Amino acid sequence: MGLFRKNVINLMFTDNYIKFALVDEKHLTVRKIGEVKLKNGIIISGKIMDESLVIKILGTIIRKYHLRSPFVKLMVPDQNLIIKKVKVPKYLKGEDLKKYLRLELEESLQSLPFKDPIIDIIDYQILSDEDDKEVIMFTTSKEIMLSYLRVIQKHRKNVIDSFPSPLLTRKLYLFSKKLRNNDQRFTMFTQIRENTHILTVFDNEIPILSLRDTFEIEDYDEDFYVDQILDVLERICHFFQYQFTKNQDKVQKIVIYTDIEFNYNLQELINEKIDVEVEFIDNIKFKSTFPKDRVIKYYLPISMSL
Repeated sequence: MGLFRKNVINLMFTDNYIKFALVDEKHLTVRKIGEVKLKNGIIISGKIMDESLVIKILGTIIRKYHLRSPFVKLMVPDQNLIIKKVKVPKYLKGEDLKKYLRLELEESLQSLPFKDPIIDIIDYQILSDEDDKEVIMFTTSKEIMLSYLRVIQKHRKNVIDSFPSPLLTRKLYLFSKKLRNNDQRFTMFTQIRENTHILTVFDNEIPILSLRDTFEIEDYDEDFYVDQILDVLERICHFFQYQFTKNQDKVQKIVIYTDIEFNYNLQELINEKIDVEVEFIDNIKFKSTFPKDRVIKYYLPISMSL
């Protein structure tokens, strides 16, 4: 983990709340956790609509919980993160590859929902008998990321790292199992949050397919909500096998993180519908003085320190 900083504030912003975990990284101890619910319209689809108000809310959190550490880790807002497998010429590398991808994005009909993207790339695989290779492209909005940095820097805090939430789900799983890498290829790491499902298929450590399912909940109906979860898991497994890999591979395991308490046995219901091994991330033993059922709600911000 490189240089250990004693205490780090891990921040997670969504349209509905701000969550934080203060973690002593030297001893991997959760010192403080908390959240503030946001009124509708303050953050919409990951975009801060009222920056001065978010600065005030974050200031209140920092004062209330005495968050004195100058170091912050930030979860990248999910709505603005796109993870995509792209075919590119083999010879392209570094900045040349980024320029090529920017031009491709500008010219293609699948234009991004934001301008001036931040682009990161991981090599995935060389295609046999072709002059191309496949890379995984991560892209998010520079403008939106800068707005979060401004909010945090107003409180004299420095963002030392940022993480896409699918990588955090995988981090949690590996930590809970004491593994260094996935024990199976093509594992679907899934977050079930109150009005968002984020489903990401990893080939070992590389995310190769990521989809987000966001919806509005007016009157919560558990039967309907569970049906929706089963439906989206089945659809993504089907899409991955028959369209994404052209029936070459299939999802081998589904790993789920959720802080929602269901009356149903979700694992049984999924197994009845989909013939795939299913595991839930829960009961992780973090060093802390908080009850386990409270800590599970903060697994994502805590995982930035793993």
